[in-house]
Amino acid sequence: MMHSLPQSAAPVPHVSSLLPAGALTPAPRKAPAPLPFLPRGAKPAPRPPRPTFKTRRVEVTWLDDAGQIQSASRSAPALPQFEEAFGAIARGTLIETESGLIAIEDMEPGQRVATADGRGATVLWIGAMTVYPSGSVPGLESAPLTRVTGDAFGEGRPMPDLMLGPNARLALSGGRWARGGSNRTSVPATALVDGEAIVAIHPVAPVTVYHVVLCHHATIACAGIEVESFHPGRDFAAKIDIELQAMFVALFPMFQGLADFGPLAHARLSLDEAQEVLAA
Repeated sequence: MMHSLPQSAAPVPHVSSLLPAGALTPAPRKAPAPLPFLPRGAKPAPRPPRPTFKTRRVEVTWLDDAGQIQSASRSAPALPQFEEAFGAIARGTLIETESGLIAIEDMEPGQRVATADGRGATVLWIGAMTVYPSGSVPGLESAPLTRVTGDAFGEGRPMPDLMLGPNARLALSGGRWARGGSNRTSVPATALVDGEAIVAIHPVAPVTVYHVVLCHHATIACAGIEVESFHPGRDFAAKIDIELQAMFVALFPMFQGLADFGPLAHARLSLDEAQEVLAA
């Protein structure tokens, strides 16, 4: 039902009647400040150059607010802080889900994966990028992959060999890895390379690598090994400026900001910290 306005409604007072007398009187204009004097022949100081960086094509697939799967191809800065979100699990890796084993390239947001905490978790986002052989793309650095050979961490861990991307993080438990009240600690897979059981691999052909964001931070079961789901970390905002932060968050359309990644599930070590533990 439509309602009409009363015919006797009082007119709205003009804004000028609500302000003190003379409040809308324009202030006298001031003469512009003189430009700084430059000697004849002198040139103004050049502006500082804006930072430039290469970009990399990435693919993102996510679960929107309506529970529908969306996908897009984006250009992202080829910076370590961005590439960590895409380079963990190599194509062909089998992931343990509630429906059985699924290759990472066949996974979709909305599926539930097995996690180390036993709770399971829903996949919210999957990102993918291509790692190229060294020197094949001018200006774009190529990072090695990490091959974890069968039984490197004990019988069936992994089984078979597991190929990881350059930014994979593994969750290790007990002993020297228990810290900060947590029995499980995440370390970069590259810190564990020993040239025998765990080997750095420089690809001779392009390889697609993936990463996933879960409904809560956790570790994913991959061939008997615990691989950490993506989380930017507590200190991510201190690593890049505001403009880059906005570009980063835009790669995760289901989130409004960095806080939406939630808390970390366990302790984390940097590459240097992990190598110190191993050397002790």
